[in-house]
Amino acid sequence: MRRWSYDTPENWTRRDFLKTLALALTAVPLHSALAAQTGTTRFFSRQKTDHPKKILVIGAGLAGLTAAYELTKAGHEVTILEARNRAGGRVFTAREFADGLYAECGGEWVEHNHDYLLRYIEEFGLSLYRGSFVDTEDEGLQFSPRSRKSHERLEQTVKRINPFEHQTPSQAELDKISFHEYLKQLDAPPEMIEQMQRSVSALMAANIESISALHILNEYALPESHASFRIAGGNDRVPQALAAQLRERIYYSRPVVKISHDASGVHVTFLENGSLQTINGEHLVIAAPFTCVRKIEITPALSAEKMKAIGTLGYGQILKAPLQFRERFWLNQAGEPRKSLQGMIGSVYEASGGQPGPRGLLVAYIPDKSGMEMGSIPSDQRLEKILTKVGEIHPQAPRYFEGGYVKWWQEDPWAGGTYAYFRPGEITTVRPIIAKPEGRLHFAGEHTAGWQGYMNGAVESGHRVAKEVHEAT
Repeated sequence: MRRWSYDTPENWTRRDFLKTLALALTAVPLHSALAAQTGTTRFFSRQKTDHPKKILVIGAGLAGLTAAYELTKAGHEVTILEARNRAGGRVFTAREFADGLYAECGGEWVEHNHDYLLRYIEEFGLSLYRGSFVDTEDEGLQFSPRSRKSHERLEQTVKRINPFEHQTPSQAELDKISFHEYLKQLDAPPEMIEQMQRSVSALMAANIESISALHILNEYALPESHASFRIAGGNDRVPQALAAQLRERIYYSRPVVKISHDASGVHVTFLENGSLQTINGEHLVIAAPFTCVRKIEITPALSAEKMKAIGTLGYGQILKAPLQFRERFWLNQAGEPRKSLQGMIGSVYEASGGQPGPRGLLVAYIPDKSGMEMGSIPSDQRLEKILTKVGEIHPQAPRYFEGGYVKWWQEDPWAGGTYAYFRPGEITTVRPIIAKPEGRLHFAGEHTAGWQGYMNGAVESGHRVAKEVHEAT
C-alpha cells in the first residue's frame, strides 16, 4: 500500500488504518459503485400498507429522515420533530466561505460498498467525486519485527470476525477487555501501542484504554472498500433531498422533552416557541443520539438495561476547523497537502478539491484528547490557535489565511459528540439491546447499525426500523 513520506497514524481518519486514501477528484458512473453489494444489505420493500399507521419520529438526521421517507412511501402518516432548525443532524456541510466553497464538518466519506446511502444518491440524481485506495508498495503502518508479529496475530483475529453476525464465545472474551489490554496480550511493544493509540484516536475519536477490543476488531473486519467518494455540492445534499420530500411532515425547532407511552399509543411533548405542545401517535421512532435521548423524560421508564444504555453510551469527540485561504498554496508544494499536526493527534487535509476557483480550504481534523484540549480553549481563541498549529506544517498558511470556522461536536447541544463507541463489555451486552423496540417505541441511528458510525449506518438503521414499524401489530 502506498505511503506518503509524511504519513503517520495520527493523520489518518476513520477506516484509514490499513489503507491510505488518495482523493482523485474524477467523476465515476454511479452504477459501478452500486454493483458492489456486500450481502448484508436489506432494503425496506416499500410495499403499500392496507392499514396506515400514525407514526412520530424524533430527529431529522439521516436515520430519522430515512425511516420517515420509507414509511411515507409505504402509505403511513408520519410526523417528524427536529430540535434544530435544519435537517441532517451530524451530517453538516459548512458553507460560510467565499466563492461558494464548502467543507464537511460531520459525516465525510461515502465508500463504494455503502449500499444504503448510495441508493439515495442514485435516486435523487446526485453526483460523486471519487477517491481510491491505492494498493501498491507496502502497508501504511510500519512496524519493527516484534511489532510485525503482533500485527499479524491481530490480522488473523480480524479474519475470523463477521461484524454483522452474533459474536462467538471466543470473540465475546475480546469484548471484556480494552483494545489496549488486547495489544498487551499480543505482546505488542511500546512503539506499536503508541502508533495504535494514535490510529484508534483518529479512527474512532476515542482512546485505546476506553474502547472494547472487540469493537475495534469489528471495525477492521468491515468489508473492504476499493473506492471512496464525496458528494458533489456537499454531503448535506442527501438529507436535504430527503427533507424536501418530507417538507410538510417536518417540524423544526421542536425539541422533545417528554415521551409517554402505553399499549394504546405514544404521546410526545415538545417545545414550540417556548410553549409545551403534545402530539399523539401509534408508534414512535427515536432517531436521535442517546446524548439527546437521555435529556427526555420517558414515562413509564423503559427496561433497566435500555435506560442504562441510554444514560451511559459513549460518544467520540472530534473538532473540525475548515480554514479559507486566498490561494491554494499547497498545490505548489512537493507531496500532498495532507499532513499530521505536530504534537497533536490530528491532521490537515484539503476539503476544496474538485471545487472551482483560486481560493481553497484546508481542514484541521483534531480528535479525542487533542480535540478536547483544543475545545477547552475559549471559543474566540480557537481559530487563532488552530491557524498557528497549521502554520507549523504549512508556513505559508498565515499569509494566505482569510478566515475559518470551528465545529466542536461536544458542545453541540443536539449531538454531544460524534459517533458512538462501545466500552469493554458493551458490544455483547449493550449493543444488542439498543436497537430493540420496547412496546411502541423503536430506535434508529448509527449507534444501532451494523455499519456503526457511518452515514451508511444511519440509513441502514432507517430501513431496519421502517420494516419493524411497518410490520408491527
